[in-house]
Parts: sequence; C-alpha cells; structure tokens
Amino acid sequence: MLTFPRFLFVAFSLSLVACGPPEEQGETVSVDPSEVGYGTEDDPAVENTLALEPGLYVIDGSDCADPANAGLRVWTGQGLEGSATRGCRFEVSSREGEVYTGTQSCTNTGDDSNTTTELSIEVLEPGSIVLTEADGPTHLTLCPEGQMPEWAREKLSVE
Repeated sequence: MLTFPRFLFVAFSLSLVACGPPEEQGETVSVDPSEVGYGTEDDPAVENTLALEPGLYVIDGSDCADPANAGLRVWTGQGLEGSATRGCRFEVSSREGEVYTGTQSCTNTGDDSNTTTELSIEVLEPGSIVLTEADGPTHLTLCPEGQMPEWAREKLSVE
C-alpha cells in the first residue's frame, strides 16, 4: 500500500509524463486584452492568442477602404483571414521573442475546402506585423476602425 507522500510523488510524476515536454506541444499565448486596446481583462469572450488588435491589416500604403486582395488579412483574434477564407485558426508551435511560428487552418469560401499553411507572425507592435508565408515576408498594419470595409467588419462579428 502506498503512503500518502509516495502517492503524491507518483501522481505528480504521472502528470508530468502525461503532459509531455512543453516544446513538443502547440503553445497558447495568453495576452491581457486591455494591454492591446481590445476588450477588458474581465471579458471572457475575448480570445486573442497574439498581442494583436482584431481588425483589418493591409500592406503599408494601401487604401484601407478598398485594399488589394493579395495585400490584406483580417486578424479575428484566432487567425488571419483573407478575402477568400473564413474560420481561420492559427496554432502556435514555437515562439522566439515576438515571432510566432505555427500552422493555420482555414475554410475556403468558394468551395468549402480546408487549407492548412505554415506561417510566422512577427508582432512589431499591437497594430503592426510581419507575416511570413511561402512567398516571403509582408509588412501589414492595422487600419483605423472607421476605414474598415463592411465585409471586414462582418468577419470580426462572426467570430
């Protein structure tokens, strides 16, 4: 029969083995929403995995009201959606400083197929990122809320 202290040792050891080393699991990054200007600390509905304010991000110098499809992303708080994707979820697999690398899964709006891509997001500040995908890095900045097109606001309200 196990004594109480030995039982605790065994239970603790088993929990460490079951969890596995942290570098082998996807990392969830928690952010205080009040620090990034979105929501409040007491708002459990706000799930923002990176220190990014949800909204429309476009290539520097783009017209926020009518950006080119190739040069925009909507950060929903869970993923970076394009004009032809929805339901995107970014899962962080590693983090080095403010560079988050991982896998993003999205549903394509045209045919409802699923797409998974590897990407990295470097958070320069809450409204500025460098997105690196297969075709290379792109610097994106957050558009002011009043300049966001209706379709982008709809993407944010669906989440």
